[in-house]
Amino acid sequence: MNFREQTETNKQQAVGQGDAVSQIDTTEKLPEVEEPRASLFALCGLGIAGIVMVGWICTLGWLAWRLADWLLS
Repeated sequence: MNFREQTETNKQQAVGQGDAVSQIDTTEKLPEVEEPRASLFALCGLGIAGIVMVGWICTLGWLAWRLADWLLS
């Protein structure tokens, strides 16, 4: 198969795919989706997780500082 035949085959496939897409019926309405609500429980959980994460990072920093101080003294 040469380059010209391959190009024509690709064009024919593209045209065929376009026909299939154009035949889809899009007049139906999509079902209504409820808006997501913010849950107080989820927000509190995220807040507590954030506080714990910051505490863990501070603890690691404090330990690293103490270790560096001990090694340099």
